[in-house]
Amino acid sequence: MNLLCFDISSGGISAAILNSDLESARVAEKEWDMETDERGAATLSVQRVIERFKQAIRLLNLTTGDAIDAICIGTFLHNCVLLDDADEPITPVFTWLDQRGDTGLEYVRKRLGDRLHVITGCRYHPMFPVFKLVALRVSDPELFAQAKRVVSVKALLVHQLTGAWIEDHGIASASGLFNITKGDWDSELLDIVGLEPAHLPRITSRTEIVGRLTSNAAAEFGLAAGIPLVAGSGDGFLANMGSDAEVPSKIAVTLGTSAVARQTLTWPVLDLSAGTFCYRADETAYLLGCAGSNGGNVLDWGRRIFGTLKDAEVSEDPPIFIPLLHGERSPDWNPHLTGSWHGLTAHHTAADLSRSILEGVIFNLAHFIEIIQNTSRERATDLVLSGNGFLHPMAAPMLAAVTGISTWMPTTPGLASLRGAGICALRALGQPTPALYVNSVARLNDGKILRRYAEYRRLR
Repeated sequence: MNLLCFDISSGGISAAILNSDLESARVAEKEWDMETDERGAATLSVQRVIERFKQAIRLLNLTTGDAIDAICIGTFLHNCVLLDDADEPITPVFTWLDQRGDTGLEYVRKRLGDRLHVITGCRYHPMFPVFKLVALRVSDPELFAQAKRVVSVKALLVHQLTGAWIEDHGIASASGLFNITKGDWDSELLDIVGLEPAHLPRITSRTEIVGRLTSNAAAEFGLAAGIPLVAGSGDGFLANMGSDAEVPSKIAVTLGTSAVARQTLTWPVLDLSAGTFCYRADETAYLLGCAGSNGGNVLDWGRRIFGTLKDAEVSEDPPIFIPLLHGERSPDWNPHLTGSWHGLTAHHTAADLSRSILEGVIFNLAHFIEIIQNTSRERATDLVLSGNGFLHPMAAPMLAAVTGISTWMPTTPGLASLRGAGICALRALGQPTPALYVNSVARLNDGKILRRYAEYRRLR
């Protein structure tokens, strides 16, 4: 069996051929740069996304012997693009990093207040598409009036391949326009934004076969006509599936550019005071979690400034680092927060500061895990890790030590979202899902780490 799966992030695209054991025979990657400016824009060209999508397929070097049984696409969350009556884009793809939703945020807050979280599970932060749409309607009503569809980049690619306009529960739920309880677009929010249900795709399950590759798409993308296309979902939802974290006892933890912890539940948990998000994953599953803006990007910054950490050079009392260099999403939902060192003195070295940066990022993740369990009232027995940030040799052992929870790393790391897309495809085809093979993470042997985490929590 050959499954063609895609994981599209804000920084590029990964394509893979997975077999029925969800092992990757071939993987291709294409990167791209976002278009940014001083006003907070962070967008992608629709044409560039489609072209890179084609290039990734070509890099897989498919032959006539590679019969593809299904295609499934996963993409980054919180994105949208506006199309005209000819289904041509009239805006770029707005990504979650685009900060131009402040005007729309306050507009919605005045009308809904705390009810936004109760209706959608989302929070007041400019990353959510609902706020960018309101801001665009206010700043450029003429352009907004031309929009006949508002879709995600995944919905756009699915349409390119099949001609169908669909959206899965997960991507829809993370838009801020979706009623998490009713399981459909929310009429009150659509009224506030100035949209009709006809502007938005039909909602469907992530494991539904939504169409087959058309002959025109087959010719354009270099694939065979008639291949079933599965709805797929957003990267966070797929990462939980791919990490075998589809029950409350397992929390999936991703340390990529950002830092995220997610717990799958069979009921929505909407707690205004907790600072968590809660999105609907499908008809019977919800994702409760914390998403931070400071993860691998902060580790990268530390390496650029201080070089690679040599633990032997670290003193016994490095300062405590609060890693909010990029504002913060959960639990504060405040893009204006900043980072800080505490207890910094003249005797501290670059190695001390480097160690404190790693600790700050891991302590922040441990705090997320604490928040999630307190909010859901479901204790986790296992953490399943993913993301390149855990390639740092001390990162996973430190998290295991701080949380005291059994921690596991997949034997083939870095494929959680792609594997989740593969699981969607297998379920759509009625095939069994193979086991995930993991290695146990040994806890960091540092008697002071819990005391330092307690100090971090006091300061944070």
